[in-house]
Amino acid sequence: MSEKLMKNGELRVENGGSAWREVRLGDDKIDFISGFAFKSKNFLDNQEEGSFPVIKIKNVANGDVNLEKVVYHKFDESLDRFKLSKGDVLIAMTGNHPQAMTQVVGSVSMYKLDTEALLNQRVGKIVVKNDNSINFFYYFFKDKEIHRYLASNSSGSANQANISKNDILSLISEIPESTEQKAIAEVLSALDDKIDLLHRQNKTLEQMAETLFRQWFVVEAGEDWGEGVLPDEFDFLMGQSPKGSSFNENKIGMPMFQGNADFGFRFPSERVYTTEPKRLAQPLDTLISVRAPVGAQNMAEKKCCIGRGVAAFRYKANHEFYTYTYFKLESLMEEIKKFNDEGTVFGSISKGDFQKMEIVIPPDDLVKKFEIKVKPVNDKVIKNCGQIRTLQSLRDTLLPKLMSGEVRVNFKEGVK
Repeated sequence: MSEKLMKNGELRVENGGSAWREVRLGDDKIDFISGFAFKSKNFLDNQEEGSFPVIKIKNVANGDVNLEKVVYHKFDESLDRFKLSKGDVLIAMTGNHPQAMTQVVGSVSMYKLDTEALLNQRVGKIVVKNDNSINFFYYFFKDKEIHRYLASNSSGSANQANISKNDILSLISEIPESTEQKAIAEVLSALDDKIDLLHRQNKTLEQMAETLFRQWFVVEAGEDWGEGVLPDEFDFLMGQSPKGSSFNENKIGMPMFQGNADFGFRFPSERVYTTEPKRLAQPLDTLISVRAPVGAQNMAEKKCCIGRGVAAFRYKANHEFYTYTYFKLESLMEEIKKFNDEGTVFGSISKGDFQKMEIVIPPDDLVKKFEIKVKPVNDKVIKNCGQIRTLQSLRDTLLPKLMSGEVRVNFKEGVK
């Protein structure tokens, strides 16, 4: 643990010759640019020559930048201050309070896209002063304590919490000199780069498996293949929710998944546990959300409880054929998602709907051939997901320790 000393009226952390000084961030560390209030009448639905995508609050709401349902705006020199480039650090200035769990105000993200963009109002951009490290301040604002402080001190209602430029710049914290800032950022960036690499690899592997499934079972489907309904090929179980009094977030009992809010890239996040599980999915079952939004898809990583918003599937003839099951269900997703439009208020799909769903049934030997060929690809995705989780855990453990000076960086040899 670093020793804190008072020197010349300033709080300092002394270790290995590098000083950590308590500062107000806006004084000499960072500046802050608030997004521009574009007029909606000037937005373009499609990109035209000389136009850039506009990054709105919805595009950064959960700590990542995406271009989903993005609009565009013509660029001119007056907007140069609001232009975004790869590596810029953004903060959501509007969102929900922390209790809402999603779209939390103050969430930070890094713009990692090659396409230049424009910054809309209620999204802010961090700019460093002097030779301070932008990557360091990205991780500084990723620190849960800093994020929690900003979100907890936001103004407004639960559904419209806000923070200001002054809230950011008036933060007071102990900050190392620029050389150590960069060393800290390099350690954390190395972990994030590996995580990003594994994510990209997973997307490529999934595309390979999807392409092969489509080629074998859609494009080359035989006219003599059988026809039937979903239960002819798959056993499935509709979830049932335990009593609310059995729920906890302290990892007591069995993980429970209620729906797509828990779903990730391939496996759901273990957020809620129950001591009174009702219906269980088995390891590597395919999970489908059956309540709005219908059709989100994951796999069960381990034995788990499924609530009424989830159904679990496995191949009837051989429960080990989890790869075929996953990609067959994925191929039916267009039909499954039609049930988002059913019901008086929220979409849902019932056990009876699944029982009546018509499918084409390929020959058993072809299913077995697909499983043998594609299972190694699928298993690599599963293995990568485990590595991603391990790296994320290491990063999340290191981040607050590095930011507080509890763990220091040896500039030549890495973390010590």
